[in-house]
Amino acid sequence: MTAVREALPAPVQGRERWLARRRWARAGWLYLFMLVMSVFFLGPFLMGVLSSVKENPNEYPPRLIVPQLTPAAIGRAYRLGVAGSGDGWQGGLVPGRRVTFEVTVATRAGQAARPPSAALFTYQPTSLVGNVKYAQASDYAQVTLGAPVRTPAGDRYRVTVTYPSLTRTSGKLVDAVLSAPDGADLRARLQDGRVVPVVLDTPEAQSHAFDLSEYQPVRLVQADDRYVLSGPLLERTPLQVDVQRGQSFASTTLPPSDIQNFSRSYAFRNITPGVLGYTFNNYRRAFRETNVVETGQSLFLRWTLNSFLIAALKVVSSVVLASLAGYALARLRFPGRSLIFLAVLFVQMVPTQVTLVSNYLVLKNLGLLNIWGLWVSGLVGAGGVFLMKQFFEGLPKELEEAASIDGASPFTTFWRVMLPQAGPALIALTITTFQGAWNDFFWPLVILRDQSSFTLTVGLSNFRELYGGQGDYALILAGAVLSAIPVIVVFVVFQRYFVSGGTDAAVKG
Repeated sequence: MTAVREALPAPVQGRERWLARRRWARAGWLYLFMLVMSVFFLGPFLMGVLSSVKENPNEYPPRLIVPQLTPAAIGRAYRLGVAGSGDGWQGGLVPGRRVTFEVTVATRAGQAARPPSAALFTYQPTSLVGNVKYAQASDYAQVTLGAPVRTPAGDRYRVTVTYPSLTRTSGKLVDAVLSAPDGADLRARLQDGRVVPVVLDTPEAQSHAFDLSEYQPVRLVQADDRYVLSGPLLERTPLQVDVQRGQSFASTTLPPSDIQNFSRSYAFRNITPGVLGYTFNNYRRAFRETNVVETGQSLFLRWTLNSFLIAALKVVSSVVLASLAGYALARLRFPGRSLIFLAVLFVQMVPTQVTLVSNYLVLKNLGLLNIWGLWVSGLVGAGGVFLMKQFFEGLPKELEEAASIDGASPFTTFWRVMLPQAGPALIALTITTFQGAWNDFFWPLVILRDQSSFTLTVGLSNFRELYGGQGDYALILAGAVLSAIPVIVVFVVFQRYFVSGGTDAAVKG
């Protein structure tokens, strides 16, 4: 090859080198364009995913390094969770536990070092769709500050949070959930389903008799046949530490959740988070902070299940009805077939807003302003019928002729011969229907009234209105990421069928 190139005249060799450089330049520009497009389309989603795990998603400038994803911070969160509840993953604070949190304070040269002030504070979100008021650590635990230890970075203090048990009775520890009280007496539902009376045998326990709400997780001490209250199980331990003017924070065991007062006031929403409570705190909040007051059930979980239910129902009804209608319009001959097909095309062209009022009145008169009305009003779409008709028209007629020679009826021909050939088209219809039902917002917003019957998109709009007003966008981002996952999974799993479509398969059939 080298000999051949050496045999070529100089102008030809120069042109080959020019063509090679041109090919590499085109390839480079193509990859650069693809990279820019990837950043343009995927960048907002990736930043949303990263911001959804941050304590403060509003930080500016935004950073790609997230403390919640660093191994060192995750390890400290695990150890604090073990100290608070014995569970390094879920975290929390239980009666009888003691947690130590370290804070290092730097003092300006020439100024006397003063210890910081530390206190537990109440962290109870207020702008909620539904809310069950749980017990707060500030009502049950005490804070003490240890002596300083001189370090090169400053004075290190140990902030110790102690949660004493409300009873001095010893026995087997049992976790339960408070149920509806019997008059003034507390009752709790055990893990085996039994409802038992709760005994308050100390003045400390009796002072909190009316503070505890229904659905509050508690720890009991089983002694003989009695169940004595040891204390509520606390999900979080919010701590605030303030330093004096001229001092600053050099380091803390966990990064602060909020910084105020010119960086002299650090707030930690939970110093006993555990791994899940630290890294995925906003996702856990999405499920736990919104609940039905009457039942204690998570509203976010209910909205998610409603979205899955309505998406599954619409997929099943669309696949069945659209395939039947498409086959009839494509293959069967009957009076009015062309008019029906024109009607299908016309329905596709009519905006949804035109039929909004009439559809709403029909559902209202039928008493279907609920999730079942949402399904009935979208049993099958005109686009699905059109897709299946075009697909069946592309199948060879020899398939039907062979089935007819064997004595098959029209339905048998459809069910046993034609429908098995329609796999790619049915999958494409399934994906588009699922995506449309999952992301549908306007129509569910119009007809759904009860919060428990909301779909996820409507519920997230409530999140935006209630939490966005307080600048708490982390929970909204977490909910948005969770809502996007099912659609992404469905598309990734079936994307090759979605891209190829039904036309190629029709030719193969």
